[in-house]
Amino acid sequence: MYPRWLTQLIVSGASTLLLAACGGGDGSGSGPGVISGTIEIASGTRVDADTALDLTVQGLDSSRSSPLSGVQNSGSPFPGNLVLGGYISVESGVYGNGFNYPEDDSDRVRLRLVDGQRVTINILPAPYNTSDGTAEGDPETQLELDPVNGGAASSTSTDTASTKTVQAQQDGEHDLIITATGGGPARYVVRATSLSQGQVLGISGGDFFAGEAIVTMKRSRGRASGVRATSLSGVNATRQRALGGGQFHMRMPLERQAVLPAGASDRIRKRETLAWVRELREDPEVASAYPNHRVRAQSNPTGQYEYELQRWHYELIQANEAWNDGRSGETVRIAVLDTGVLYDDGAFHPELAPNINCGPDCFDAVNDASFPDDLATTDYHGTHVAGIVGADASQQGDVAGVAHAADILPVRVLGGSEGSIADVVEGVRWVINGQNAPRADLINLSLGSQRNNPAMADVLRDAEDAGITVVGASGNAGTDQPFYPAAYPTVIAAGAVDCEANRSAFSNFGNWLDLVAPGGGRNGQASCIGEREVHSTSGDSGGKPTTDGLSGTSMAAPHVTGALALMLEQGDVEPALIRALIREGTITDGDGAFDLEKGRGLLNADAAGGNFTSRAALASHPEVINLSGEEPDATLSLRQVGNPGVNFQPPDVRAATGSDWFNVNGSFPDYEVVLDEAGIPVGGSRNGVIEVQYDGGQRGYEIPVTANVADDQEERNAGAHFVQLIPVDEDDENMEVVQKIVEARGGQYRFEFDTSEITPGDYYLTAGTDMDNDGAFCGPGEACAEYPFTGQAEPIEVTPTMNLNVTLETAFTRPVDTQADPGYRRINNQ
Repeated sequence: MYPRWLTQLIVSGASTLLLAACGGGDGSGSGPGVISGTIEIASGTRVDADTALDLTVQGLDSSRSSPLSGVQNSGSPFPGNLVLGGYISVESGVYGNGFNYPEDDSDRVRLRLVDGQRVTINILPAPYNTSDGTAEGDPETQLELDPVNGGAASSTSTDTASTKTVQAQQDGEHDLIITATGGGPARYVVRATSLSQGQVLGISGGDFFAGEAIVTMKRSRGRASGVRATSLSGVNATRQRALGGGQFHMRMPLERQAVLPAGASDRIRKRETLAWVRELREDPEVASAYPNHRVRAQSNPTGQYEYELQRWHYELIQANEAWNDGRSGETVRIAVLDTGVLYDDGAFHPELAPNINCGPDCFDAVNDASFPDDLATTDYHGTHVAGIVGADASQQGDVAGVAHAADILPVRVLGGSEGSIADVVEGVRWVINGQNAPRADLINLSLGSQRNNPAMADVLRDAEDAGITVVGASGNAGTDQPFYPAAYPTVIAAGAVDCEANRSAFSNFGNWLDLVAPGGGRNGQASCIGEREVHSTSGDSGGKPTTDGLSGTSMAAPHVTGALALMLEQGDVEPALIRALIREGTITDGDGAFDLEKGRGLLNADAAGGNFTSRAALASHPEVINLSGEEPDATLSLRQVGNPGVNFQPPDVRAATGSDWFNVNGSFPDYEVVLDEAGIPVGGSRNGVIEVQYDGGQRGYEIPVTANVADDQEERNAGAHFVQLIPVDEDDENMEVVQKIVEARGGQYRFEFDTSEITPGDYYLTAGTDMDNDGAFCGPGEACAEYPFTGQAEPIEVTPTMNLNVTLETAFTRPVDTQADPGYRRINNQ
């Protein structure tokens, strides 16, 4: 489990450990023979005061002999712009690697919140089994939010859900109570503010295929430069796959892979992949290069229940009314990019076959074949999604699609429950690049990940330019983290609701959400337990056609796609106009108001089936405004989309009542949105909207605005950090890891290494917390910093006479391209 160097150091008693609780040096880099540095702490960062490390490792300022009882910070409430890392466990024990974990079954922290502010916790189980080899099971927890001065409290159920959310019902101080009632030890990250679109929690930020990249070549005279990317260093035709549009799926050159040691760990292979990707970016012909991330289907198999098949979800979106008006999606082409469609005994699933139109062929991007057979043996995800979009109502069976006469074009981009960005990009390119026109009018993407991969953004922007409307699932993590591709501005993000039209507990939400549709599941208030699934076409364990129920945002997205097919049946409507109609609530049950949990409201298929070919609307760019102390202003532009023959008077654009912490200046079409920090306390967070009214006040919508003001830097703390110099060549017997422990002083960490005592050579400089005392740092839910940038560690040449001073930044969040768990192991000092 451990690298050679770590095993040696633990056995030898950790002879190179230097415990520097006083800060590890002044960071002056006075040399010669010095590497010194400062680790800055991200704004709003705080730490649980009784982590497993604090309760286990003695000698630190933060060390404790027993868990804290009561509120940790009653005299100094944490700010509303908060990211808090911590540890919790219902009992004590020993990990399989010999490290101890203590009991700490409840943490209480005080927060300053405003009415309506949400607090989210992500629970991350400790990764190691106990010493006897048995797993403790997923942690069972509850989250409560109790206003200090009385008022309505908020709480979650006690279960093993990995994400929980509570909401303040009034302004003021609140006590957040995190309780463990079962299962094993865990880290957690509490957020009282939304993550930016460039950050993840480290849960799956490095979920990419080692040795693979997606490269976009620069364009010249409107065309991609060259037909191949073989001009890149070390790249040849056998190691690349053209995805179209100047984009290529690259595999690391064989000669470079050969330098990796035999049996290299996935961590080392991914680290080398990131270094290779950075080199690709430096080529003058390359526009962008990124790792080939994984994407996953967004469904949750939940078993069989007694219910009346599809009635609940079609009644919820008023599909019957649309059908009664003769809407069926006829002549509209819908590409379902997924796991393919079930093919048995020479025919597609009988309730899909009449509408599947591959003419002259379909496409399998996974195997570069023409036949997208759904080979799944569990949930037949693509078959199920295609059935919601357009199962044929004339067949003898018990399911029908929303657009039950549309042409369905299955494109296989997932080999099972997961696939790669490269395959999705190639699938979208195939749809765009028909012989004379795009092969489809709509694309459904019931898949995705947390990674904001620009290769995906580029191809979906090209899809919109080609006139294709794209719908994506918002994701099943139950959090406000942006989920891609749904969160891209060119994609319609569909969240899920249950049978009572409440947000499904698993459905992601946030200021990037567009609308919601039936996805099944239920929250704590739902009474229609028998209707927890969306019923559609499927297959049995023998690969024979059948029907079955699934829940997830994967099921919500095809409801929206099918409803848009009813619209396009009446004539062409450009993608930007469709999004504008959603924004105004024209095809939902909303009125243009924005809600974090439901976007612009619940899909109305009957309204969507109207004729909008002659309509026009005002669209906004961007669709979400994010302000901060570092970026206190933003430009908002309005433009007309749709019918150019329609003339609108200049709109009325203003901050909504209650949003007095920002101002809107300027006139149509360009405005400046300016933060007024005086309206937000230090470390505070706010959510508001800009109101846009036009067409004589008859039409309008809201634009979400968020703001986060930096807290007092001196109060920031991410917990004691292990700072290490790690040999790049881990097989060199003469080189060992050098480690120090530092604690926060004035909102930052300082460290210093005497290089005259270190074997010369190349080292990585890293730092991070070990919240759960499992012997590893920088794991999911733990703070992490790497030199020069987190997620982009580069070697430092260490010499006895050097003089180097560096600055790093640590946070409980990660840039989107970093690894989920870089595998850093601390030296044991116990």
